[in-house]
Amino acid sequence: MEIFRDDKMDIFEVINKRKSVRNYLSDEVDEKDLDIIIDAGKKAPKAGSFQITVVTNKELLKKINEFTIDGMKNSGNDFLVERANTPGYNPLYNAPLLVFFSAPAENIFGGLTASTAAENVILAATGLGYGNCYLASPTFAFQTSGKDELIKELQLPAGFNPLVAVSIGKEGASESGVPQEEVDNVNYIE
Repeated sequence: MEIFRDDKMDIFEVINKRKSVRNYLSDEVDEKDLDIIIDAGKKAPKAGSFQITVVTNKELLKKINEFTIDGMKNSGNDFLVERANTPGYNPLYNAPLLVFFSAPAENIFGGLTASTAAENVILAATGLGYGNCYLASPTFAFQTSGKDELIKELQLPAGFNPLVAVSIGKEGASESGVPQEEVDNVNYIE
């Protein structure tokens, strides 16, 4: 599939517009747009095999959310424990769609490949007008007793582990997006 739309944004506009959305409307992502978004993830640079899993099943999203909270509560990380114990906390931010990026456990570059695919998905979703958020928290769902059940429901290839996720949907309240932070973390060696 060739990625092209007449109403596309310039790539630099997309990069500057990208933000982490943490509140979504219940509207579904258009099927044609989803095909474009996922195709962008498949075109990412890669070091070894990886899997993209798209979840729109509401019951499964609810289960992932609950297992994520459980995993965060038992993580031993004070910040994650506090966050998971916040009343009403929803680590998926009510997104109608969650994309997991997985790789085989033996692929030492799996996390890098998953992240490049996730970034392509993020940029494509942004360019098509969808809110999105790069998420690590859903991986805590796979550190619970429900891990095997979730892996089976996600139909992951044997030995593949979810490494990162991206939530996608129409952005909710305008204050829900976290703008990109200006950082001064570049040095030039001449």
